[in-house]
Amino acid sequence: MSDVLIWDSASPAPKDRKVILWQSFNFGDAKNILSILDLVDQNKLSVRSKFLAWAHDFGELKIFHTSIKQHLEIKPNFSFWWLSLFVEKCNFSKSPQIDNAIKLIAFQHWLSLNKIESVEVKSNNLPLVQGIKTLCKNTKLNFSSRKIFFLSSLLPKFQSLKGAIWLCIHLYKSRKLKGFGLTEWKHSKEPITMFSYLFNLDATRLQKKEHHSNFWGNLPNSINQIGHGINWLHIFTPSKQIPNAKTALSILHNFNKKNSKEIHVFLESFLNFQIIFKTISDWRMISKISSKIKRNLPKDDFILDVLIDEWDKSFCGYHSMNNCLTLNLFSEALQCLPKQTLGLYLQENQSWEIALNYYWKELRHHKMIGVPHSTTRFWDLRYANDSRAHIIQDSLNYPKPDVIAINGQAQKNYFHSIGYPESEVELVEALRYFHLKSNLSNSSDKLDFSEQTLVLVLGDYLLENNYQLIQILIKASSLLPNSIRFIFKPHPACPIPLNKFKGLNVSISDASLQNLLQNCTIAYSSNVTTAALDAYFRGVPVACMIDPIKLNLSPMLEIDESVFIKTHQDLATKILHAINSQSRSERDPSHFFELDTSLSKWLNLINRKLSSSKQLINNDDN
Repeated sequence: MSDVLIWDSASPAPKDRKVILWQSFNFGDAKNILSILDLVDQNKLSVRSKFLAWAHDFGELKIFHTSIKQHLEIKPNFSFWWLSLFVEKCNFSKSPQIDNAIKLIAFQHWLSLNKIESVEVKSNNLPLVQGIKTLCKNTKLNFSSRKIFFLSSLLPKFQSLKGAIWLCIHLYKSRKLKGFGLTEWKHSKEPITMFSYLFNLDATRLQKKEHHSNFWGNLPNSINQIGHGINWLHIFTPSKQIPNAKTALSILHNFNKKNSKEIHVFLESFLNFQIIFKTISDWRMISKISSKIKRNLPKDDFILDVLIDEWDKSFCGYHSMNNCLTLNLFSEALQCLPKQTLGLYLQENQSWEIALNYYWKELRHHKMIGVPHSTTRFWDLRYANDSRAHIIQDSLNYPKPDVIAINGQAQKNYFHSIGYPESEVELVEALRYFHLKSNLSNSSDKLDFSEQTLVLVLGDYLLENNYQLIQILIKASSLLPNSIRFIFKPHPACPIPLNKFKGLNVSISDASLQNLLQNCTIAYSSNVTTAALDAYFRGVPVACMIDPIKLNLSPMLEIDESVFIKTHQDLATKILHAINSQSRSERDPSHFFELDTSLSKWLNLINRKLSSSKQLINNDDN
C-alpha cells in the first residue's frame, strides 16, 4: 500500500488511506486527508516565487548552447518566446494546467517535510500523472498509477491544423474591418494613442453615437480638455453589446463623425495580403524551430511535464498563429502612424500587449504607459514575473511599458511584492471605481427588506465558472425561503440563458452594477470576478464561491477571507444571515483605490510624459 494517494477525482476518496485531495476540500476531521489547496495557501508566497523563477529559467534554458529565448528571435531584438503561454501565465482561462504546476510545487514542499516512501495517483489528467511520476523519480519515491491511453503524438498535428483553421475563420469574420480609417490614421496630427477593447462601452452614450469606454472613465475627455486629441486603436472581440464586425464598423464610423478630436480604427484595419503572407511565413518558421527544441527539452522537469501541451499551443497552434498575425498587424499600424509622444493601453500582460510594446519602441515612438484597469490579484500570474526579468539587460529584453499606472495602495503593494521596479510605477486615480465614493446612507433609493429579498448574482467571464456558480445556487435554494428573488448580472463577454437557472425565481439584468447594488440584500460571485469588490465597498454583504479545483483568484483574498463559501450550505447560511441582519456596513475604499475625480494625478502624469517626450523629440531634431 502506498504511503500517500493523490486523489484527482470528484468522487469520494477512501477514508482508510493517507490522501491528498487534488480537486476538493477536506470537510471532515480526518487527519489522514489533506487538500492540496490548503497546502498551497500555507506556503503561497514561496510557491508563487518558485513558479515564477521556473518560468524565467525555462526561457533561459540552453539547447545546443543557445537559450530558448535566443532560438526564437524572429524579429530584430525580439524573441517570440515573450508571446508564449509560458510568459503570459493566464492560469484562469488559457493555461489552466498552471494551477496543477502550482499544486505540484506545494506537494514537493510537503514531501520534503514528511517521510514518504511511495506515491499513488488516481487521475485522468495525463500531464499531471507524468509530472507526479517525474517528481517521484527525482526524489527516489516509488510511483504507481492506473494506465491511461492518450494519443499525445498527434497533438502537434492537431494544433497546427487548429492554427490554419483559426486564421481562415478570423480573416473571414474580420474582412469588413479591413482598411477602415487608414487615411485619417496615417495623417493624424494627434500626439496620443490609446489601445483598448471595443466592449464595455457606456450604453447611454452609445445610443447617442458617442464613445465612452467604462475602462477609461472620464480620462479621454480630460485629455481633450487640456488640448490634446486621441488616436484610438481598438481590439475587437464579439460581445452581446457589439456582436459582429458589421455592428462594430458602424459604431466606429459614428465615433469618428461625432468627435473631431478622436480617430478610431481597428487592429484588423491594417490587414492586407502582405500581412497574411508574413504571418504564415513567421508561423511556419516558429513551428519548425520549436519542434527541434522540443525534442531536446529536459526529461526530468516535473513542471514542464505538466505544462508540455502549452509548448505546442504556443508555437504550433492557434495561439501561435494569432500572435504572428497580431505582431505583423502592430508592425503595420505603428509604421503608418506619425510619431507619437505618448501611448496608453489596458494592461493585462496579454501577448498582444508585448507585440505593441516591442514595435512602439522599435519604431521610435516615445513614452508608453500600461494601465492595469481593474485589480491585481495574488494568484493572477499574468502581471507577475521573476524579478530578474527587470534586471537582466540584453538585446532580447522583455518588452514592457515605460511606466505602469497603478490605481491605489493595493496595486502598489502587489507590484512591490513581485519585485517590480518602483521607478517604473506611478500612482494614479482608479478610473473604473469612482462610483464607490457615493454614500449609500444618503441614497434616495433605500432598501425595503419588508417587500422582498434580492440576491444579486454576479456573472463571470468564463462559462464554466458561471455554470458552477449557478449549480451551487440551485442547491442552496432548497434551504432558502421561496420569497427570495434572484437577479443575475452577466459579464459583458459571457451571457447566460435564463433556462440554466432551473427552478429559481430569477431575472437577468444588464442594469449598472451601482444601481443593482442599491437594491440587493447580498451579492454572490465566483472567485474570479472583481465585481465582488464593488459590492464589498458599497457595504453589501458578499458571498464568494471558492472553486475546489482552481487557485483562489478573488481580489477579496487579501481583504476579507470571511466572504468565501465552499458549499451550497455555506451560501444558504450567508444569505439567511444577510436577510436577518438587514443592515449594511460601508467600508472606506480610499485605502484600496485612489478616488479623486479631478484626475489630478493622471493629468500630472500625462503632462510630465508629454513634456519629456517633446524634449526627446527636440533633441533628435537637433
